[in-house]
Amino acid sequence: MELRKIAKAFDILSNAYDLISYTMSFGVTIWWRNKLIKESIDNIKSETNYLLDLCSGTGDIAIGIYKKSLNNNIKIIGFDASFGMLLKFKEKSQKKENLIPILGDIAQMPFKDKIFDITTMSFGARSLFEGEKDFNHYLKEIYRTSKKLLNLETSHPKNPIIKLLYYSYLYFVIIILGSIFFPHYNKEYYRTIMSFPNEEKLSDILKKAGYKQVKAKPLFWGMAAIHIAYE
Repeated sequence: MELRKIAKAFDILSNAYDLISYTMSFGVTIWWRNKLIKESIDNIKSETNYLLDLCSGTGDIAIGIYKKSLNNNIKIIGFDASFGMLLKFKEKSQKKENLIPILGDIAQMPFKDKIFDITTMSFGARSLFEGEKDFNHYLKEIYRTSKKLLNLETSHPKNPIIKLLYYSYLYFVIIILGSIFFPHYNKEYYRTIMSFPNEEKLSDILKKAGYKQVKAKPLFWGMAAIHIAYE
């Protein structure tokens, strides 16, 4: 899917995105995001200077890390292709100097090699998987700019009963309810979840992109996973 179309879809959703996202997931994504925030904080050291939050959206991950981190000097960049979402990020961050929203394209980021100690991304990899460039191109650009990646993304449960329940829930929430809240994007959103690799395949893809060490932590019986990848 073209970047401008994705950005436009989220520009339209920006004012109501948090409410829609958390309501339609019955709060589960809040718990998943908090797990990513905790993992990120566990990886922040006193010498950590810069953290990049990709597909930052309205900034929940970036702001959550900033508020809970004991490192008061860390600078957190919220990077996103949607201007509308970054406006909400700026509003929610209350113009904190260490929280910096930047508009851009992950395919070609304006950052030096390995400038970031940590990169986080939540529910953005699906869009990159279906992006204008090859998925590996985006991963290599992330690898170029950062020493460690913590990625939260939906996955596919192994248990057939849980998988059936999960897929039924996704269809009802995204296709049926989504046709009310975001009809311009609901089918595309559903397709990206269904076509995205499971946690094992994503681990292999990350290794092929250059990461030597990859750990996957499944969440909610495998409905999502946090991948921690580093050299």
